Amino acid sequence: MQAFDFDNALTMHRAWKMKFHLALGSVQDRDYDTAPIGDAAHCSLGQWLAANAGELAGSVAARELLPVHDEFHRQSKAIADSIRQGRILQMTDPAIVAYLGLSEKIEDLLLRLKAELEPVA
Repeated sequence: MQAFDFDNALTMHRAWKMKFHLALGSVQDRDYDTAPIGDAAHCSLGQWLAANAGELAGSVAARELLPVHDEFHRQSKAIADSIRQGRILQMTDPAIVAYLGLSEKIEDLLLRLKAELEPVA
């Protein structure tokens, strides 16, 4: 199995909360491509999960993480599009509040997967 930096993955997925906060008011009506944000295969976690799918098949945390991670990226794109179009104007918007719950699920599943894969000391 390929080595993976779980701490970096946690940091990168947590960073989206801050990115959305910074984007409010600064990207509306700007022309930027949000498609990569919506594709889970564009991030290192998605690439690692795909490359190690066979070895992770027996992992409960990995099986739970796959659809949650895909949804995380779909919602990331939807939120970025909504911010750009001026439909989301504050961090208390219901879409962002729901997204933060999804973000917490990602963090929990990453930590569970890391614990599953770490050798017992």
